[in-house]
Amino acid sequence: MNGSKNVMPMLAALLAAIIGGVVWALIVVVTEYEVGIVAWAIGGLAAFAVSFFAQRVTRVHQLLSVVASLLGILLGKYFVYGYFLVGETEGIMSMFQMEVIRLFPQFFSTLFSGMDIIFVLLAIVTAWQLPVRLASRRGEAEEAVPAE
Repeated sequence: MNGSKNVMPMLAALLAAIIGGVVWALIVVVTEYEVGIVAWAIGGLAAFAVSFFAQRVTRVHQLLSVVASLLGILLGKYFVYGYFLVGETEGIMSMFQMEVIRLFPQFFSTLFSGMDIIFVLLAIVTAWQLPVRLASRRGEAEEAVPAE
């Protein structure tokens, strides 16, 4: 397996996940309501990006999609946490101060409810299965990986 074949899918998945996390945080900040389905959409967005840039989808690409989607969800949660902790009063850039970053793990468990866990699991399943399904539609799947 050539590592250079994974660079573009990895970068695309990371970019898609970051954008998804930012959009999710913006939705939460504007509506003051967390729409969990957006976490699921982050998984789909990362999967689509991987599939679009991968010549042949492999398990490595599926794993990249899952990791990117989890990163996007984590970033979305962090942006919401940072905004409501200090961003409202001190400005958005203050959420990147070391003290705010250092406190994040302490609040981590309070940021995820039961429904969040369900949507995270849906995002993982989608991020794993969707690249193979999209590639098989294009006829580019390297191996027939059952999407179960």
